[in-house]
Amino acid sequence: MGELRLTGLASGMDTDFIIEQLMKAHRLKATKIENKITTTEWKQEKWKELNSKIYSFYTNQLSKLRFQSSFLTKKAVSSNQNKVEVTAGTNAADGTHIIKVKQLASAQFMTGDKINKANISLSTKLTDLDIDASSNPTITIKIGEQSTEFTIDENKTVGDFVNALKKAGLNANFDTVHNRFFISSKESGKENEFTITSSNPEILEKLGLGSKAGVVDAQDAEIVYNGVTLTSSSNNFTVNGLTLILKETTAVDEQISITVSNNTEAVYNMVKDFVKAYNELITELNKAYYADSARGLDPLTHEEKEKMTDEQIAKWESKIKDALLRRDNTLGSLITTFRDILSDPVSINEKKYSLSSFGIVTGDYSEKGLLHISGDSDFASVALSENKLMDALNNNPDEVMQVLSKLASDLYNTLTEKMKSTSLSSALTVYNDKELAKQITDYKSELKRMEDRLSELEEKYYRQFSAMESALAKMNSQSSFLMSMLGMNNN
Repeated sequence: MGELRLTGLASGMDTDFIIEQLMKAHRLKATKIENKITTTEWKQEKWKELNSKIYSFYTNQLSKLRFQSSFLTKKAVSSNQNKVEVTAGTNAADGTHIIKVKQLASAQFMTGDKINKANISLSTKLTDLDIDASSNPTITIKIGEQSTEFTIDENKTVGDFVNALKKAGLNANFDTVHNRFFISSKESGKENEFTITSSNPEILEKLGLGSKAGVVDAQDAEIVYNGVTLTSSSNNFTVNGLTLILKETTAVDEQISITVSNNTEAVYNMVKDFVKAYNELITELNKAYYADSARGLDPLTHEEKEKMTDEQIAKWESKIKDALLRRDNTLGSLITTFRDILSDPVSINEKKYSLSSFGIVTGDYSEKGLLHISGDSDFASVALSENKLMDALNNNPDEVMQVLSKLASDLYNTLTEKMKSTSLSSALTVYNDKELAKQITDYKSELKRMEDRLSELEEKYYRQFSAMESALAKMNSQSSFLMSMLGMNNN
């Protein structure tokens, strides 16, 4: 509980008000520190937001563009997608490939014979199916070269056997409506064939898995690729850089042609995606760096906020936040890094190239470094120009690949260096986050010391006024006594 103060009783003065006014000037120093804490925290939030966008660009569009493999994408077209779907890897040979699908891969299926017993469930004991468990007979489940044994005893149930089949690696179910086991291999192909045998063959007959069980053998996929017969355990077939998904077999006299070529459109879209992402990022960085000044504006105090609407508060704070990185040295250095590296020339076979060699040009000065792709409708200012990028990708793809991957690698490596951990910044961070965090901690410590001093000063004022009140009270008491004595003498 706070100290109870009875002030102004002798003097009649509003001591609390007087002390409050005396403290206001002193509290201005504390308010300045509070403002520093608030603006530094806002600055930290602003940097986190920008850093997140820079890192996203760094790990996505920029990282992808630096790899030459990203420029080597191929496209493959099947003459019959209903029978063979195809995708091409970067190492697929250009040209036409001829495919015949002789056979599809399939799994092995076993359908058990009906068990002539009533009310069989998963909890039914195997001994209730007239299976002799006295010698603990075994059932061997073999898939490929892997074998698993299931030992029968008096407590083993139909469900236990189903679970053993599943654990061995098969699909298994006991249908209580039809009183049959349904078993199949999980994967297609002959390498996944399975057998179910027993030390006592009669056991399999009583389970419906003996001579009367229906079996569909597994088979491998078989194709003829450019005149050569190839097989696979799966209908997802990989050959010569092509990934085939086999859907149907071809007729005897039918063949499917696969046409492979450079995927120029995909490469163009990758470069375009890079340019758009770069422009979005540079726009954000420029907005923060070239923001209007907020000189003279400080974070609002609680008392000031009480006199304003939420909209007015948001507008006031937005002006301050927008200007926090205005002319910031770290931010300015980043912007310069982006512009300088992407404007550097690249030498190939003693010939110099730049982004503009392929129609990737900068706008006017007011755009502050934004890029445009000439001839692309998404870039209105140069949409009517020749599309040099598409032309270069069609006619000189190697040059485009070498130049763009070199520039992207240079920018990526520079950002990697800037994002290394230091005494002032954490890893993967382009700004001095550790320094900002320390500043906030230091400001808070300074504020705590200031508040302690202000509390002591306030107490000092109260003690002084209390002493004054005591003196006045004593004087008043003495005055009353003297007046009383004078009155008695007059009588």
